[in-house]
Parts: sequence; structure tokens; C-alpha cells
Amino acid sequence: MTVVAAHASCVCPACEGLEEEPAEPYNGYAMVRCRRCELLHTQRREFPVSQYENVYAEQSAYRLMMDAARRTASGELGYRDLWWFKRLGLRWLERTGKGRLLDVGCGPGTLLMVARQRGWDVAGVEPAAGPAQLARSYGLRIFHGLVEDFAGSSRDRFDAITAFEVLEHVSRPLAMLRAMRELLEPAGRIFVSVPNLDDPYCLRQQIPSNVPPVHINFFNRRSLGAAMRSAGLEVVRFGSLPIPSSSVRNVHGWRGFALRAPLLLVMRIVGRADGTTLVALAQRP
Repeated sequence: MTVVAAHASCVCPACEGLEEEPAEPYNGYAMVRCRRCELLHTQRREFPVSQYENVYAEQSAYRLMMDAARRTASGELGYRDLWWFKRLGLRWLERTGKGRLLDVGCGPGTLLMVARQRGWDVAGVEPAAGPAQLARSYGLRIFHGLVEDFAGSSRDRFDAITAFEVLEHVSRPLAMLRAMRELLEPAGRIFVSVPNLDDPYCLRQQIPSNVPPVHINFFNRRSLGAAMRSAGLEVVRFGSLPIPSSSVRNVHGWRGFALRAPLLLVMRIVGRADGTTLVALAQRP
């Protein structure tokens, strides 16, 4: 397999550490690991934004996401139909009350519509033109572009910010977290979800939307916590499902998952398995 290499980065994109070591290539892309925070990431850092629309347009999951937004707007779907980590995010954030919520990488606006129904004053940021346009058609306030640009041009401040499955895509995750922090009210909170590097099946997937060059950062608790602290945030808590059900299904199918479930439970007990998705709650001190 041909490995797509580039000059090694000098600074870790999560913690700004200066010590990185080569790691095994993934999907033909050269990878490096930060010795300080354990972030695993592609050596190459810059990719065209257009690749996301091209890759996701070919995936059934993308079409289902757009359809879910339409069905949510019509009232057919709601809170119970959100992914588990989005429901968890709303629950954790609502423990300190409701207010102004910004969803970064909001897609077609499904989460925002549900949050609006629950009493939040909502807005979104979305870099892809198609989903942003669809979200606006549902009466949502959407900034088409990057959150760094939004933070530089907006006077709005938010009580809560969410970013579901976003940080794994971006070339400068620390810059994104810092922009999100600047958009927070004092004591505001941020909830993020990312693919979990501590999932033993994380790097075994070959679905185009889950591997480089679409996913270029792979976090665990240590690296995600380091990125948040470097951005000036205080980590409140982490979470995940007990076993990596989604990634195992992606690699082995439903039958393969059923056969491996008992072993995964044992691995969880001895600390060798973790869920497919890692979530974190942080606050602005």
C-alpha cells in the first residue's frame, strides 16, 4: 500500500507538545503520535473542505441524516430519535439550566430543532453549503463557515456549545476549541463527542467517512482533556458506552458483533475495551 506522507508536524495540534513519534499508517496515510498527550493524527494536516461533501454524499448515513432533519422538522422525529451522545449532551447541559445554545458542525440542524423544542434559543455553524442551506429552510439561524470566523465576527455569546463528531475532522482542533471558548458566556459549558481511540476497533474500520483523509485526529481521554485545557477550558467529566458496539458492527457486521459481545464485556471489565464514541463536558472557568 502506498503511504501518503508529508513533512512531520512540529507542534501537536491538540496540546502544542513538541515530541511526536511515527505511528503505523492508516488507510495509506502517514500517522504520528504525540508523546505528551497521546493524540494520534495524520502528518498531513490540510485537506480541501469539499472532500466532506463529496465523501458523505456517497454514504447512506449522510442521506439518512438529511432525511432525519426533514422528519424532525415535520414533527415525525424528536429527542428520542437522536443519537445517544446527543441526548446525553442535552441532558448534561440542561442540569445547569437552558439558555443560548450554539451547535458547531450542526449539519442540517436536527439537534438544533430538538433543542429549540426543549426551550433553548439556538444557532448553528456549518461549513458545508448543502446542510447549512437545508437548516436555514427550517427557520434556524446558521452561519455558513468555520467557527473561528464566526467567533471573529459575532458579538453573540452562548451558555452552551456543542460539537458532535467534529474535532476529528479539523486540521486545527485547538484553534477550534479556543474559538468556542471565546463564544461562551462566563461559566458557559461545552459538550463534544469524538471517535474514541481507546476503542480497540477504532483503527480497524475502513468506512470512507471514518478513516483518513476524512478523520485525521484520533483522541482518547488524555488527548481530548489536554486539548481542552490548552484551550483554557476546565474538564468536568468524560463518558462513553461500555463496549464498542458501533465500530465492531462496522468491521464484522451484526452477526460478528453478537459473537464478540461476551468477549467485549470481559475486556471492559479488565479495562481493555471502551465505547466507540468518547464524550466530554467542559466549562469556561
